[in-house]
Amino acid sequence: MQTLSSAPVRGKALLSLGLTALVVTGCAKSGQQATLEPPPPPVGHSYPVAVDVPPPVSPGIKFSAAQHEQVQQAFNVIGLKSALMVAALTCGEQDRYDAFMQDFQPHVLQAQHVMDAYFRKASGRYSGQKMEDSFVTQLANNQTIAGMTQGSAFCVNNTAEFQAVLALKSSDDLDHFVTDLSPAAAAQVASASPAP
Repeated sequence: MQTLSSAPVRGKALLSLGLTALVVTGCAKSGQQATLEPPPPPVGHSYPVAVDVPPPVSPGIKFSAAQHEQVQQAFNVIGLKSALMVAALTCGEQDRYDAFMQDFQPHVLQAQHVMDAYFRKASGRYSGQKMEDSFVTQLANNQTIAGMTQGSAFCVNNTAEFQAVLALKSSDDLDHFVTDLSPAAAAQVASASPAP
């Protein structure tokens, strides 16, 4: 099972706390009353739901509509896994990430195999691995940058995201979640699903 290391990267969180302390101290010194407003409530996924599938290296490499749909679904699952890992490292949510992986490891592993097969076919065995490694790194980097633009709302949004994901009961619920549902709607789907 894949889990996060026990020594997470907390640089952005510490920087944010330091800046908040600096602002509060500055206001107190100037005689102004410091008021900290809570971040806005989450509004849907804190990451893009559909992950862009890179095109094959040659126009001669074709995928059927059914294959493309399966590949897109796998990329969305891997996109969620990556987004949750970024959130876990940034917001100290390692336990929730580990719980997600424990609950959905077989499904995530299946999605990983579909993605591996896509890159092998789209770019060849050896260059496919390089293309996949580059894609996964770029995905995590983009998710990190998107999180930074949310500021203090990022961790609030991801708390809601983790709650919704951990409320899902089945692989089908997870597939639905990464396709088109906001966290609140996904939680409703999960609560309406029969217990396994």
